Amino acid sequence: MPIFLNYREIESSIDIAIDEFLDACNSDEKEELISALIEDGYLKKDCREGFESYSPSEAFYQEAIKKLNGKWNMLTKDEEETILNIAKRF
Repeated sequence: MPIFLNYREIESSIDIAIDEFLDACNSDEKEELISALIEDGYLKKDCREGFESYSPSEAFYQEAIKKLNGKWNMLTKDEEETILNIAKRF
């Protein structure tokens, strides 16, 4: 949990639970927090990308692609080749 020093930064501090902090933030403040986390490298730049704007079949496809991300070492040789061949077309 983050600890916030008082405005004079003297011997007192308050301990705020993350849930309480987020509940107290409005939408703009949450967006600002997300931007800061992206800038600091804690979140990927595409983290804001949602599936709401996709058609149902495209959302299903996008979700499947995200599941494969970082799992290349769990694929069989044939599966890897299939994916690479598809990618080469584009």
